[in-house]
Amino acid sequence: MDKSEYGIVWQKRNRLTDLDFANKIAIVAEKKNVCQEMTTKLEEQSAQVGLNISREKTKAMGITQRSSPQPIAVAQGNIEYVERFTCMGSVISSDGDVKADINTRLAKAAAVFRRLDNMRRSSTLSLKIKLDFYTSLIVSTAIYV
Repeated sequence: MDKSEYGIVWQKRNRLTDLDFANKIAIVAEKKNVCQEMTTKLEEQSAQVGLNISREKTKAMGITQRSSPQPIAVAQGNIEYVERFTCMGSVISSDGDVKADINTRLAKAAAVFRRLDNMRRSSTLSLKIKLDFYTSLIVSTAIYV
């Protein structure tokens, strides 16, 4: 397969093939068979430097209206398909629904808010300091990307 078919069309002529995050890679493609080929090439290149793809830690998600996803295989076996997973604090869903992600973020922010109850009730801290704490701890937790 020609590399020009890898990934998805991005900004007219460019193609987006993967997203890299610290120790994570998200492979993106418009065609199922391309995902398998890209995964195989990634596995081959990784093996050359002593790395491998962990089947237990690797998940696949099809964002499509079609059912019965095509299995993606690595040396250890097929990668599990999931409908939803959490990556770097964000809940990602195959149907694009963001409710679970928003609810998770709000629940985390509410938990931080409850833990700061003594600080909020304190008469020795100024309103400005309380608002600074609110912004830096609670708001940042809710909107963490």
